[in-house]
Amino acid sequence: MAKNKDYSKKLFRLVRILNQLESDGQVTTRELADDFNVTIRTAQRDIELINMAQFPVMPTAKGAYSFTPGFSLKRLPLTNEEASLLAFLCEVAQSMGPAFAKSFRSLLAKATLSADGSSPFHAIVPVTSKRDLPAVADLKAAVEENREVEIRYLNGRTYRLQPLKIVHSEGFWYLAARIGNKSGYTTFRLDRIESVQPTPARFKPPHALIKRLGQATSIWSGREQDVRVVLRVDEDAAEYFESASFFPQQKKLKALRDGSLLLEARITHFMQAIPVIQRWIPHIHVVQPKTLRDRVRKAVRGYLKEQA
Repeated sequence: MAKNKDYSKKLFRLVRILNQLESDGQVTTRELADDFNVTIRTAQRDIELINMAQFPVMPTAKGAYSFTPGFSLKRLPLTNEEASLLAFLCEVAQSMGPAFAKSFRSLLAKATLSADGSSPFHAIVPVTSKRDLPAVADLKAAVEENREVEIRYLNGRTYRLQPLKIVHSEGFWYLAARIGNKSGYTTFRLDRIESVQPTPARFKPPHALIKRLGQATSIWSGREQDVRVVLRVDEDAAEYFESASFFPQQKKLKALRDGSLLLEARITHFMQAIPVIQRWIPHIHVVQPKTLRDRVRKAVRGYLKEQA
């Protein structure tokens, strides 16, 4: 259920955008951002993804977009939901390497062209230069069979793993796996796995850990430790954090007199918080723990020193 929910967020936005382009003739990134409770940049990326999947969208004014003249989804043998799924899969296929991108081009052509090839539309998907992922088939089988594997990683090390899930996050594919009987899981980028060797050994699926993986907000969620984080958000950004959760288990502790907010979050790895904090500087401040505050300060000082 959690996995379906994660996928459905982007699919829901794509369906709504396609519906609005077809019915209203235009969308604006500001309205989309407000409707979906996302940033304007996320709304722009959604439109770019639709365009990349060969559903032609063009700018009509600043922040406004429409289908190119003469284009209509009604001319395609697809529902809006099917078109949005193709746009979503376009992004996924490109991240998996040339072989998957080529297969997707073939699928997209079959889905959008009429049976006799007379459609005026032709789908072309750019070929990605990223590495192919030859280990996917072996890892998929190992996950389904609860079979231990030995992998050789790009750093030259060999690991014996219990593969739990193949995870797509922020443009990359990862293997989430348990090492031995540890309580947490570790992630390995698929494009850095040089070889996979299945073993005869089977393992009992750790259902509680797999459930936690399904509820993860990022690939950094695998550790067992539970860290309480307290943050202060300035007035200029407070409304965003009241409207959306940017951190795991985020909740408001207090609204301060100056309009700022005190927030609490629970994380298992500092990297669940650091990218978000850096994105909202100077409007966000780490109150505790001190180790996280020091880590952010060190990163910012190092960046400023390099730019000086």
